[in-house]
Amino acid sequence: MSPKRVYWSAFLVFGLCAAVDIALDVSAGDVGINTAAAAAGVVAVGYASVVALRDPDRARVPTDWSPLVYLVVLGAALYAFGVALQLYSVVT
Repeated sequence: MSPKRVYWSAFLVFGLCAAVDIALDVSAGDVGINTAAAAAGVVAVGYASVVALRDPDRARVPTDWSPLVYLVVLGAALYAFGVALQLYSVVT
């Protein structure tokens, strides 16, 4: 798998986890301007990552396996873990 696909897949994971996080906030009754701004961010990140994954050659960054790729993947994994823990606490 190319570093571009890994990089943008990690951003897609960020977007999906943020969408779940927003859904948990809305279900808890926390609806405000911060939730609307977060939803707009989710749409922007999700759209950008899907477009970049459809045609990774048009995406400019990154072109090689750099620390940036590893950092984004690690961040996405940690964020997914945090959202999973939050979801688990809601379910149990």
